[in-house]
Amino acid sequence: MCLLQKPYDLINATEYLAAHCPEADMHAVVIGTHANAVAVRALCRQRRIPLTEVADPDLYAYCAAYLNTKPHWPRPLILFIKAALLPLAYLYWFLAFARLAWTVRGQHFDLVVLDAWRTKCLYAAAMPRGASLVLTDGGFSTLHYGLCAAFERGGAIALIRTALIRQKPLMPALLRRLAIRRATDATPFFTCYRDQISSDCRYPVLSNSYANCRSLLGEKMVRQSVMILGIPLLKHIDVYIARALDAQEAAGLPRDVTAIEYRFHPTDRNRAKLDAAYGRMVERGVRERGLRFSYPEYSLEVDFLEQEQIPAIIVAYPSSSIRWIEEVLGSSVQIVPMVER
Repeated sequence: MCLLQKPYDLINATEYLAAHCPEADMHAVVIGTHANAVAVRALCRQRRIPLTEVADPDLYAYCAAYLNTKPHWPRPLILFIKAALLPLAYLYWFLAFARLAWTVRGQHFDLVVLDAWRTKCLYAAAMPRGASLVLTDGGFSTLHYGLCAAFERGGAIALIRTALIRQKPLMPALLRRLAIRRATDATPFFTCYRDQISSDCRYPVLSNSYANCRSLLGEKMVRQSVMILGIPLLKHIDVYIARALDAQEAAGLPRDVTAIEYRFHPTDRNRAKLDAAYGRMVERGVRERGLRFSYPEYSLEVDFLEQEQIPAIIVAYPSSSIRWIEEVLGSSVQIVPMVER
């Protein structure tokens, strides 16, 4: 069974099964109703992967996603609403756990593939005993939360504990303990950041080189163009444009802002679907600067696998997508790195 909330989760689960359990039957559990979960469900149906849909137990994150589409609201009002949500969201974790435990009481799987995000850990904690866990990367949070160092220090138990403590607001302590108890010293960590863990680590760490993606990618045509991978709310967009124009010049292309494609962050896509006014706001900001723009259909990784051409130059902040591009596309694509401040 694979616990999924976004397309990147499906990629990592597929990579693990292809490399280590090629004969296994995959069953997807898709958590939530947000845009990323909708994309995962569409991909599972497209690939004929059996799936089960469950509600998102993180009430605070669900409501905060809507509040984040209202940057024009007074900040004190937004902070007040978020603070008022916390007690209700805390109780909702326990209700969600009870509902999940009842739902999965008859389910039996040999293997559960997940990253250490709290919603997935809650599901794993609610499952009947017997299944072994495999931990994967949840994205750039692997580095942001220091999960490689945590795994090297104390294996999967330390990794889950570190991840759940650093994800705010905190999941209730009792539920965190139940999730941590599902891991053992034998629980492996399947990661594309294998180079961040020493070779003599005493816990089982497996390298994810995206071999399955490379085999699916085939020979893609690289077009001489520049793509900016944006940050939500157009953060640093003018700095990105300046770097993109410099990259055009360095590649022997005309300095032409109209030839640059701005790819919205998936968060922008999700917020635009929640609130059309938010979408109009960010699109207007891109148009005013003369850029073309696009939204991810699924995710950068899946979209690149499915489209016929990919840009030769990508201007982007550090992310799991950049690591995927480096592993899968190698030198065929130039990455112009940006540091988010």
